[in-house]
Amino acid sequence: MASGLLEILNQLHDHHVEFVIVGGVAASLHGGSRVTFDLDVVPKLTPESWQAVVDLLWSLGARPRIPEPVDRIRDVEQVRRWRRDKGMLALNFRTPDGSTEVDLLVSESDGFDALRRRAAKVTLDQRSFFVASIDDLVSMKERAGRPQDLLDIAELRNIQKRLG
Repeated sequence: MASGLLEILNQLHDHHVEFVIVGGVAASLHGGSRVTFDLDVVPKLTPESWQAVVDLLWSLGARPRIPEPVDRIRDVEQVRRWRRDKGMLALNFRTPDGSTEVDLLVSESDGFDALRRRAAKVTLDQRSFFVASIDDLVSMKERAGRPQDLLDIAELRNIQKRLG
């Protein structure tokens, strides 16, 4: 895992953001081989946790791809409206140098509590993180259906077989 991603995870943890790691980083933490340069997380859409993640990313210089002011980005109800009215799946943040992207998968946030219950706990850098279960990762990747997702599904299923 790229050191920038680990630093962001550590800061999310230290700022008490409630989230579950998904996507390529989660697959890697389960033993997958794909290298990824973005971090996908499902945030809990409570005002405290959501504002903490937005404020943290903003403090790191990361900005959303959508041209909206920070007060609208921090507003959980606004994000829910974008999800409902515009079909927003994720809010993507990018660091100023473009080296790191963080995708906040708001489309999965309604199922946050169940996702976290099924998640594996992984310790990195002396911090515990929730990592989506292989079954949940496969389900998300099936819904996305991109060519890379289909390759990831096959690898995740092989990991699952190995683990028994």
